[in-house]
Amino acid sequence: MSPRRIVATMAAVAVASLVTCTPSPAQEGERLFAERCAGCHTPAGTERAAGLSLLAQLSPRAIVGVLEDGVMRVEGSGMTAEQRIQVAEYLSKRSYVAEAIPEAAHCADPSWTGLDPGSVSWMGFAGNLAGTGYQPPGRAGLDAADVPNLQLKWAFAFPDGSNMRTSPAVAGDAALVAGPFGEVLALDVATGCVRWSFEADAMIRGAIVLGEGPEGRSTAWFVDARTNAYAVDLESGSLVWKHRVGWHAAAYGTGSPALYDGRLIVPVSSLEVSVSGDPRYECCTSSGAVAALDAATGEVLWYHRVIPGYPEETGKNGIGTMNWGPSGAAVWSSPTVDPARGLVYAGTGENLTHPTTETSDAILALDLETGDPAWSFQGTANDAFNMACTQAAYRDNCPDPAGPDLDFGMAPMLVTRPDGKEILVAGQKSGMVWALDPDDGGALLWSALVGKGSALGGIHWGMATDGRYAYAPVADREAVIVDVHPEKALSPGLYALDLMTGEVVWESVPPAEACEGKKGCYSSISAGVTAIDGVVFAGGLDGVIRAHSTTDGAVIWEFDTTRPVRTVGGVPGRGGAIDGPGPVVAGGMVFVNSGYGTFFQMPGNLLLAFGVGDPAGTGN
Repeated sequence: MSPRRIVATMAAVAVASLVTCTPSPAQEGERLFAERCAGCHTPAGTERAAGLSLLAQLSPRAIVGVLEDGVMRVEGSGMTAEQRIQVAEYLSKRSYVAEAIPEAAHCADPSWTGLDPGSVSWMGFAGNLAGTGYQPPGRAGLDAADVPNLQLKWAFAFPDGSNMRTSPAVAGDAALVAGPFGEVLALDVATGCVRWSFEADAMIRGAIVLGEGPEGRSTAWFVDARTNAYAVDLESGSLVWKHRVGWHAAAYGTGSPALYDGRLIVPVSSLEVSVSGDPRYECCTSSGAVAALDAATGEVLWYHRVIPGYPEETGKNGIGTMNWGPSGAAVWSSPTVDPARGLVYAGTGENLTHPTTETSDAILALDLETGDPAWSFQGTANDAFNMACTQAAYRDNCPDPAGPDLDFGMAPMLVTRPDGKEILVAGQKSGMVWALDPDDGGALLWSALVGKGSALGGIHWGMATDGRYAYAPVADREAVIVDVHPEKALSPGLYALDLMTGEVVWESVPPAEACEGKKGCYSSISAGVTAIDGVVFAGGLDGVIRAHSTTDGAVIWEFDTTRPVRTVGGVPGRGGAIDGPGPVVAGGMVFVNSGYGTFFQMPGNLLLAFGVGDPAGTGN
């Protein structure tokens, strides 16, 4: 065959291959993203949906995790496992590798010395059943004079993580914490090395609770994003039982469970707030819920739907998709238990569709034995909102009129004020702090406006109280859907309120210069806060953890968690925005999560442990 004929044949083969070849993985990932995701995430995203620049900061594993078990779970369910990886690799421009915790991060000596549930010094979202975020001196092991001398003792990095959502439960020499991909780890308090690990079916956003389980076994309980509740043997990390709690296909687990008198109280939220951005989705049919499980067996003892009754058809949207209502009122936060009154309190979110209900944006009081409603207090009426309302296009499922999205996202605090009376205090995303009378059907005692409020503003995750003041972190930023306080300017910072009157005693605003050179940085406080006698700890979206004097709010200690640190086992680590749960103070240590890549914030994968004295090595 002549050279010219050979060249011609090769050219023909090449053309034929171009016509018949399948797209490369990168091309397929780009196509899938453009087809299923770009409507919300481009060109720059919204305050609730990250743009391409932020998505590119996430690891492929983190993106796959969100598509499998996170807020994009429903969208991801329409893809194969290979397609989810292709989307992740396209966005991150990196190859997908499911990194494991290296052997170097495990303890050389796996024996335990203190796994007695009686030695628990912190557990749950706010450290106690009352949701106060306050740690008394005996359990704190730390006083105000010690705080300026805190030093980093060790840093633990979760491979490929971008969101640090759970705080550790501390018992004796063990700290139990959940990672971003369903891993539950028992860490040595002194060194941060791994004693044992357990793999849940999905990511875990809530905290872990500890106690005596079936047959007297020391047990840990937690709930994953798919609303699977688990009981795990505390000493070995082996499964005791598992039970799915949520009834709806979009049921989602975010809040931490509470453990009381052999019952595991579990909050249930919903992914429909996100899925509704797709105009083809029949929005919406889910309801927030609170359930009680037998802690020994996982049996459901009662299940309370926040929305009374079940949804009905309310008409079709602009492209002919049926809409339903009422719906929503998810329970995003952790429940608060009131043994004396036989009640459990829970905060709820907005309705997702019209008609609205009186149980949305509300504080509910439920009978601890039966789950029956005792009373409710509504902070904002007629709030119907879902993610369709944040989009420039595809707004078909947005309720008309749209509400402001002003959840109660924190656990209500049951606190004894200085005159000896018990009250409930709860902060709302509206920027309001409410004080209610649990002895008078939740009657309003006082209210205080400390922030402008917004979908991502006001009081987001949690307050703390020491019995004298209530400490309210305000996350105000530009995310106003409907301006309910047009007279109020954005007011991010930390506020101390008198428990008797609601009067603001002092305020502290994070300095703007802390954000210099940091992409996705905000000078505000969204995470929960934690109090000990004389000090309140508050982590900022600027990545800085600060300790404030409870006398005047002055900063007496701070640490920038975004600076480089050496980690246990040498896992690559980075700090970022501090969001979600407040710091944990237990046994003379302070534990801080760093990294929260959602909502345009700085991602990260660190758990930092501080103690008094010289810095300790982070090796093992």
